[in-house]
Amino acid sequence: MRRELVLTLAAIAVAGLAPPASAETGNAPARPAPLVVALGLAEPGLQAGVVRGREVILARGFEVEVARALARRLGTPVGRFVYLPAASRLLASGSATWQLALAGIERRSDASAASRLSAPYLTTDVAVVTRRGLTRPRGVADLRARVVCARRGSTGVTAIASLRPRTSPLLVAGTERLRELLRTGACDVALVPAFEVGRIVAGHRALLGPVAGRIRHGEGLAVHVRAGSGIEVATVNRALARLRRDGTLGRLARTWLRLDPAALPRLR
Repeated sequence: MRRELVLTLAAIAVAGLAPPASAETGNAPARPAPLVVALGLAEPGLQAGVVRGREVILARGFEVEVARALARRLGTPVGRFVYLPAASRLLASGSATWQLALAGIERRSDASAASRLSAPYLTTDVAVVTRRGLTRPRGVADLRARVVCARRGSTGVTAIASLRPRTSPLLVAGTERLRELLRTGACDVALVPAFEVGRIVAGHRALLGPVAGRIRHGEGLAVHVRAGSGIEVATVNRALARLRRDGTLGRLARTWLRLDPAALPRLR
């Protein structure tokens, strides 16, 4: 009888120390909902997928993996990707259901864009690819006396305008023709978007000179954080900074772009 009384008193004491079931449930933190991320699918080198309705399935590419890595840093997975066909027109849409957009959106220096655009996650600089045997340029001034080529419609053309070369540039229709001009020495340096340069030189390094560096062009590509999404731009910036410091952005660039453009020296 004495032993049963002791066991009963001990059970009561333990039960008194444990929180009630309702309190335990109430203290559990709410899990954030999975993110909906908008993609533009305008640049196959950065993102690709199959559009079904508004949803993007089989999404893949550098920006897709950046979105997934960013979501992990924010503490929630990506639930789905949706298609954003005209980023410039739809970004301000109040009826949008996505929270973040990685759709080839260039960061601008004006205050209105800075309120909703993150720090850049990918440079929009232009890379300098040289022909074999050319003395490696140390700065932009060394390029002005060279024959420069670029692909029509690319940011390399606008970079040539700011470069002001002394001879007329050679503008061509495609990447293969650009490589041919470098291989034959018809042009000394090719200016190409830095995010494309890894794929352009891949498999052709023995026939081309080195990628000498990059020329500043634009502010970079940024994440658009939709107003009212519950996510602060400052939070996204901190997550991107961590991804940059721990090497995640560089690793993803080397995997999907064949080269990390941010690692190229900037020519001044």
